[in-house]
Amino acid sequence: MGSTALPLHAGEGFIGQQAFFFTVAEVGLSERVSVHLATAAPFQLVYTDTSFSLMGGIKVSTPLTEKLHLAFGAQGGSYDSDFPGSGGLHNAVAAYGTLTYGTADANLSLTVQPIYIWERGRNGNVMVLPMVGGFLRVGEHWGFAGEIAISPVEAIADAFAFATAGARFMGPRWSVDLGILAGTQLQQQDTPAFVPGATFLYHWR
Repeated sequence: MGSTALPLHAGEGFIGQQAFFFTVAEVGLSERVSVHLATAAPFQLVYTDTSFSLMGGIKVSTPLTEKLHLAFGAQGGSYDSDFPGSGGLHNAVAAYGTLTYGTADANLSLTVQPIYIWERGRNGNVMVLPMVGGFLRVGEHWGFAGEIAISPVEAIADAFAFATAGARFMGPRWSVDLGILAGTQLQQQDTPAFVPGATFLYHWR
């Protein structure tokens, strides 16, 4: 989270379901500072007996020019599941910086995020996750959104990459993203796997 530097206003926020898996919420504490929470526990409960996940963070945004914004922040959390391949309990902390050019109707963002990940009984590893994402409003109620990330450093798995692309539909208090997620582990998989994805968010203010 935190892949755009555009700030929330004080008291503004959203809550919803991101990419089917994560329940997310973010609220602006001031014109420059916001906090966020996320959990995958509702999704995990459908498939596993062991299910715990919680992530929280803070983001500070500042305008450099009228259309150029810089944000930096920190986030961290834990994930535990007996889902096959999940590897049990993992913890992570991360710092990130994001540079966004544009407005709420058309923007492009670059995020660089070092992440320290560790699990029970093993030494931790640091991975670096650069991401590029953007949004373009095409009509009054819809537009295109996408993001791509490549992790060149191995952490809890082989180095990996993912990309999302789709359409965003917007109402006065809600937004829906419908698209495709493509991902691959760079060292063991030559072709990406494709899955549909959807995000549903309710906005206040």
